[in-house]
Amino acid sequence: MRFNLLGPLTVENTAGQPVPLPSAKQRTVLSALLLWPNEALTAADLMTALWGEEPPASAAANVRTYVLRLRRLLEEPGTPPRIAARGGGYLVRVRPDERDVERFDAAAERGRAFLSSGDPTQARAELSEAARLWRGEPLADVPPSPLLTRRIGLLRERRMLVAEDLAEATLRDGAIAEAVRLSRALLADDPLRQRAWEQLMVGLYRLGDVPGALEAYRTARRVLVEQTGLDPGPRLQRLHDDILHHRDPVAAVSSRPAVHDLPPTVEPFVGRAAETAAILRDLHGDAGSVVALHGPGGVGKSALAVHVAHQLAPRFPDGVLYLDLRGAKTGAIPVRPVDAIARLLRALGVPAAAVPSEEAEAAAAFRRHTAHRRLLLVLDNADSAAQVADLLPAGPAAAVITSRRHLATLARGRHLAVEVLATGDAVELLGQAGAGQRVAADPGGARRVAELCGNLPLALRIAAARLASRPGWPLQAFVERLDDPARRLDELSYDDVGIRRTLRLGYEPLSEGGPHEQLCARAFRLIGEVPLAVVTVAAAAALLGVAPRQAHEVLETLADQRLLEPRLPGRYELHDLLRILAGEAARARESAPERAEALVRLIESYAFAVEHATALLNGGWTPASSPPDPARPAPDGPWSPPWSPLPGNAAEVPGWLDAEQPNIAAAVTRASEIGGAATRPAVRLAWLSYALFWRGGAPAEAHRLIERSLAMTAALDLTTEHAVTLYYRAKLRQAGGDAVGAEADLRSGAQLAGRLGDQLRQSGCLDALGNLFYLRGDPRQALRCHDQALRLRRTHGTPLHVAASLSNMADARFDAGHRRQALAGVREALEIARRINATGVEGAALAMLGQLEFRLGDAVSAQRTLAETIELTATTGDLPTQCEATLARCAVRLGVGRGDAFDDAAAAHGLAGRIGDRYLRAVATHAMAVASGVDSQARRLAAEAYTELKRLTGFRSPMYAEFFGL
Repeated sequence: MRFNLLGPLTVENTAGQPVPLPSAKQRTVLSALLLWPNEALTAADLMTALWGEEPPASAAANVRTYVLRLRRLLEEPGTPPRIAARGGGYLVRVRPDERDVERFDAAAERGRAFLSSGDPTQARAELSEAARLWRGEPLADVPPSPLLTRRIGLLRERRMLVAEDLAEATLRDGAIAEAVRLSRALLADDPLRQRAWEQLMVGLYRLGDVPGALEAYRTARRVLVEQTGLDPGPRLQRLHDDILHHRDPVAAVSSRPAVHDLPPTVEPFVGRAAETAAILRDLHGDAGSVVALHGPGGVGKSALAVHVAHQLAPRFPDGVLYLDLRGAKTGAIPVRPVDAIARLLRALGVPAAAVPSEEAEAAAAFRRHTAHRRLLLVLDNADSAAQVADLLPAGPAAAVITSRRHLATLARGRHLAVEVLATGDAVELLGQAGAGQRVAADPGGARRVAELCGNLPLALRIAAARLASRPGWPLQAFVERLDDPARRLDELSYDDVGIRRTLRLGYEPLSEGGPHEQLCARAFRLIGEVPLAVVTVAAAAALLGVAPRQAHEVLETLADQRLLEPRLPGRYELHDLLRILAGEAARARESAPERAEALVRLIESYAFAVEHATALLNGGWTPASSPPDPARPAPDGPWSPPWSPLPGNAAEVPGWLDAEQPNIAAAVTRASEIGGAATRPAVRLAWLSYALFWRGGAPAEAHRLIERSLAMTAALDLTTEHAVTLYYRAKLRQAGGDAVGAEADLRSGAQLAGRLGDQLRQSGCLDALGNLFYLRGDPRQALRCHDQALRLRRTHGTPLHVAASLSNMADARFDAGHRRQALAGVREALEIARRINATGVEGAALAMLGQLEFRLGDAVSAQRTLAETIELTATTGDLPTQCEATLARCAVRLGVGRGDAFDDAAAAHGLAGRIGDRYLRAVATHAMAVASGVDSQARRLAAEAYTELKRLTGFRSPMYAEFFGL
């Protein structure tokens, strides 16, 4: 398919036939999408293109209609739709060379390359081909709009630049009269183009028309003064002087850059294809094009800028200027704007004595000297947007800027984040830069080196240099050296280059700054002390003991310094090497008690939030049963630490947990490593979090929490906490198929709780033993345990505990022959749960009710009840209960002959896998086999279930035996 924008908009299909675009609105939408090919434009962008600032009320619906019609018009058999929805907007998929714009650019680049290499004849042919692609004004039949106007203007400028190049090639090829004609035509369109006036003057001079050449200069000067208030530039003035004094002006048409002071490209250069393509696409030398690269130290911004500038050099015949602004140099003072302008003016040939010393005058002089020059500026290591504000090019010049900071207040330009390399590119860089054949010989070791370098290019180059200097080292030996965080930054140092020095560039100005900066430096240190997966405003506020607003300001400053990388709003990430640096700084500047206090604040913050989340699911009850905090206000409103954002209802708990779970685990892990004052709060956080982790589908994380908690409680002889932790480990052992270990933990927990006089926790262990015995096929023994638990709970517990017991014991009652009592008990449990708003117990009681209704022969009621259960538990994130309810509904559907029973079995299988429950997963596998019928899949699933159930010695739930014939 061909898309032609360089004239009236036309589209041709693969057969070369025109695609009709009858509607002006459709042409506008397609034009907007084609001007930004393969990039998503928002619906708001398209509304602006169609209606400007006052779209009609039906605008959004109209846009969808236009897009749908365009999809149909551009539809090609066997290919994906050309227009795709992306992130609330739309993009058009365009392959290379499908737009005439790309064909124009390619021909122009070939022509410029020939011109640069001294072949004007071939240059003329290529540039003429580029010019012939133009059929008139770009998108001439598309109504003008604010969104399209600038982009169309950039296309016009590219056309004019090619026209200038063509006139130059024609002049150098000896076709003087044709060159004069081309120059006159160009100036008729745009009389302010000084390069075209130069070409016209040279052509007239060579034709022997010296008076005509001098008159052309006088006309150029008059037009420039009248329309811009500026005299002609130095080149045009020099050309006039040469002609006036009968000197050959041949140098005026040289295509070689007047200045080319780029440093050499960094070799090897690996990856960055997408970033390179984006910069090349944006920097055509169009009216002040600017690309600002930002990223952390060592990520390769300067290398990328210089690499691309070398590729762009042929597009800018008037020069390529490089200036290090020293905004990222250890101990260096950033270059003042007036000094930067002075250096650039001197590089452009302005005598030092003629360079103004006052900043405004210098900026004006820089604008005059660059207004009509096709220059490329590389402004490296900018400190701020203010530093480069007066260096931004105008006219046909362009600039690439690099900075650690996102220079968001730049007057114009595209901002491009430079991230660490992808793993494949990181490994390739390691090999090419010095590791050599060792990468191919040990790809796993190479990936590990790249991982330990955080895929950071500077770290990878240093690692490669070290490996090159030690050709006898296998990669694994270097991995072992890097694996120790205490040594890693030392290992990543070679000669005068060290990663620590680069990383400290963002930290040192903060540590030596004012009160806010020093608070930011302290935050960085404390963040490094706890291996948080994601740095949140809440976590930073807790570590510092400040309000969230102040913590947010701190994190934003750290992000500006590239010590953190912003992700979602209020959430940041810390690079692994920066984490090591932060930890070093913490140990150097923060005392052990200060670090412990910060960790305790973080743990207590999360403990409060987890307790709050648990209370939302359990009608206000939590397992902490701690005395009231005197800092809490009267109970007419919920109290929260100033650093703790809390979920507002049960439905918000799963999302909150997904976001905070890695940090909870990290805080407990760190406390288990350092011990001391953080231990008891960490144990409490661990067993408060266990149920949420397990219910939310993170059994491995729950297991690690509990194992760490057990180790801490045993070491410090924390008897109550140890009893609680044994109860939670038993639940995990049961899910993992270890019935014997689970029983041992529950009996030990019950005995400890009994000795402590803690009847409520003793009842919890007895209730769990009842559940375990039922799963092992002994409902009478299960009922004895449940009865003991219920008696204790009616005496010492809360309505929540009573309801939980009544729900949990219903299946044992049913199979022990007390069917009516079982049904009444679960209904009482459901009534209590709803009265106290305990959604966790409500879900469990609903699931049990649905199971009993089906076993009593009421399939209709059972389906309704179980559907309600699944909906509720999906909302609250209670995966274990959702799994049991889904399995029960599968049995109901099998019983009534519904064909969607397999879907329920498969869903239950997935849920059981997420919570790590081997027995439920085996039951679900068998249910899938039953629902599949008698085909080969059914036989395979049945064999798989049989094998797993045989491994799970002692597990045989009477209910599942009845449901699925186990």
